[in-house]
Amino acid sequence: MKAILPFKHEEDKNLLNKIHPLVRLILPFIWVIPFLILNDIYLVLTIILINIIFSIIFRLNLLKTIQKLKIIIPFIILITIFLPIYIGHTILLHINIGLRINVYLEGLNLALLLFFRVFGAALIFLTYFSSLTYSEFIEALTKIRIIPSFFVGSIIIMLHYIPILAQSNRKILNAQELRGKKITTYRQQLKTHAFIMGKNLISNMERSEKLYESLKMRGFSGKITIASKKLKIFDIIIISSFIIVLLILVYFIDLKLFYIEVIRLFLP
Repeated sequence: MKAILPFKHEEDKNLLNKIHPLVRLILPFIWVIPFLILNDIYLVLTIILINIIFSIIFRLNLLKTIQKLKIIIPFIILITIFLPIYIGHTILLHINIGLRINVYLEGLNLALLLFFRVFGAALIFLTYFSSLTYSEFIEALTKIRIIPSFFVGSIIIMLHYIPILAQSNRKILNAQELRGKKITTYRQQLKTHAFIMGKNLISNMERSEKLYESLKMRGFSGKITIASKKLKIFDIIIISSFIIVLLILVYFIDLKLFYIEVIRLFLP
């Protein structure tokens, strides 16, 4: 599978290979859903730290995962940067740039919570998905009975075309650079990628229709059949352990007090 997708190569091995692919697909949802529901920034930070430690213990490529997040960080900042200016009533500080701007404490807290929610969710999903191969990901999807087979088939076709589109984009950009076009700013790069992607999507619609017709002629009905592994007791223990740890964090530990005590411990 191409590096553009968040899956590892089939020959790569790590300690998570012993865990069933379905369990590895479910685990990020177990972590992410609670901190998206609960307005507790300390819970978000704690889960992010636990997953970073988890990545180190299981020898996952954390740096590579963080590098992939560089693409979405500007968008996260864009949707959070204006919240401290418009939301709240407790003024934290004033900024004078010819125009008086108030920065509100409540808006800043909300912006930090939203930033770490989106960043943490992306980091956790990428971390666990990068421990899956493409075939393991498809196997996990087919194991979930609630997902319609035609939807799984659509996902497979979509994932098949992502590397193709990315490679096509790169070829066009290289051709433009050879003809003397210079892209100097991040904004120009985004505009160029968006324009090329739009043209490629339109030109590849015919290709996808031909692929679908070819699959239908070979008897493809939308149902994916894979000889999947069976869930073991070890897999059930892993899921149960994660749920227990999460319940302890939510109901039995005052995380705010915990962080205050840790700060006091390290500060004179």
